[in-house]
Amino acid sequence: MNKKTTFYIISICLLLTTFLSCSKEEDAVNINPEAGQSYLNIENDGYQVEMKATLPPEGQSGIWRIYSGENGVFDNVNDPETTFRGEPGEIYRIGWEVSQGKHYESDVITVSFKPLNPQILSNLNDTLTNNISTFINAEPARFEAEGYWQIIEGENGYFIDSTANEAAFIGIENTRYTLRWNLEYGSKISYKELSFTTDTLRADAGDDRRYIRNKVEDQLKYTALEAFLPAGATGQWNLVDGEGGKVYVADHAMSLFEGKAMEDYYLTWKVELDGRTSVDTVNIHFRDKWGLFVDERDGQHYHTVELNGQEWFAENFNYYSPPTDIAWSFYYGQAAQTYMREGHPVETEEEKKYYGRLYNYVAAYQWAPEGWRIPSLKEYRDLIEAMGGENKAMPKLIDGGEKGMDLTLGGALFYSGNLISNKDYFFDQDQLGYLWTNDFNPDTWGCLFMFFDGYNSVVKETSALYSNFSVRYVRDIKTEK
Repeated sequence: MNKKTTFYIISICLLLTTFLSCSKEEDAVNINPEAGQSYLNIENDGYQVEMKATLPPEGQSGIWRIYSGENGVFDNVNDPETTFRGEPGEIYRIGWEVSQGKHYESDVITVSFKPLNPQILSNLNDTLTNNISTFINAEPARFEAEGYWQIIEGENGYFIDSTANEAAFIGIENTRYTLRWNLEYGSKISYKELSFTTDTLRADAGDDRRYIRNKVEDQLKYTALEAFLPAGATGQWNLVDGEGGKVYVADHAMSLFEGKAMEDYYLTWKVELDGRTSVDTVNIHFRDKWGLFVDERDGQHYHTVELNGQEWFAENFNYYSPPTDIAWSFYYGQAAQTYMREGHPVETEEEKKYYGRLYNYVAAYQWAPEGWRIPSLKEYRDLIEAMGGENKAMPKLIDGGEKGMDLTLGGALFYSGNLISNKDYFFDQDQLGYLWTNDFNPDTWGCLFMFFDGYNSVVKETSALYSNFSVRYVRDIKTEK
């Protein structure tokens, strides 16, 4: 072997030794990146998360990279615990890359943010009845997003404060509008829409209210007015009729109103909007002793009175319905083939209103106004007890008494039907009063409440079919506004 060959062999050995030595050194590099947890469906101010990667050991370095997802940014890409900021609705694949020399490894996590979700809370009818404006309400913008209203369809409309989630919109008459509530953050925009058609501006002073309940003893009566003030409009109350009335805040739709019992008040409510003006009128009446019930079947009015926690008819019932085989009624002295033991026939309209009709039990039950019922025997007894007992109650309850019940001595009729006609007779007019109760025996015996000026008692056995008596109805007191 010559020297030249020996030199080549030695050189090759040295190169192999160096290569093997370097390979072993590089194989010894240990890179183990830990990017931390993923963050899913995050929603917060700034749409941001705090990263939780593990700090690389000495000699290694880390860097954050975004593999997918738009408009994300790190405060410091080399800080393992930096803040990452994104946009709503984006899903980001993010890697924490750790390197040493020419070698690196990465760990990948997911960061996602909830999309913008605008919601309109207003539930408007398709047409703005009697109005050209409306209040609109959406869920407010959150997490540093911006919210604002836009008109997408319709001309010459405008907003009062279009960047407020609770805003007012004013349009023109008989026009179709589509409004949009936008939420915007960064490059993201999302929206919801609502549509409606405007009407003509008409003032609404609220429904007429008669016989409003207040304490009877109070000299002055009060109620809250119930007008409607259109969005963007101004309003003004004006008292046009009635003594002693007072509107406390004339430009407030629901102002307190003061008045006196049994006085009729008429007020106007005037609204102005964008040069348009409209006026509506309301009638207000405070009850004293009496309220009022109107039977919609025939339009008759009945005074009512509140006693012992209930509302009672303060007049005898006077409704007429054609008789049937089992239900009928008569005015005193007006049935065919009958005679009167006492009193006189009820003929004039004034007397008909005063005495009312005499009903058999079936008619009294079947023809009761909706919401009213025949009082029970117990309810009559409880009323007498509440008025001080039998010795004291009747002067308070009889016609002209202080409680306003105005019980009438209307008499009664015994009607024999197909029996001998001379048994049909009217009796006790202006001497005794008879009122049906709802205590009813299946054997056709009814129970009634009988009274006169200084005495009251109960007759438990009388023919429900062939006896005719007066009727007073009762109902539970409804809660007023």
